[in-house]
Amino acid sequence: MKETKSEQTKNMTPEELKKLQEKVAGMTPEELKQFRNSQDADSMGFYGEE
Repeated sequence: MKETKSEQTKNMTPEELKKLQEKVAGMTPEELKQFRNSQDADSMGFYGEE
């Protein structure tokens, strides 16, 4: 299965991406809300082929 990357994650190594995914998976709903609100929405679009 091919990973879908965003403009924000396009330059991350597989290890960096896995670490971010694990961090997000362990967040409480409030932490996740704060994390999402701290991100630049313009960098969330798909990168490459969809």
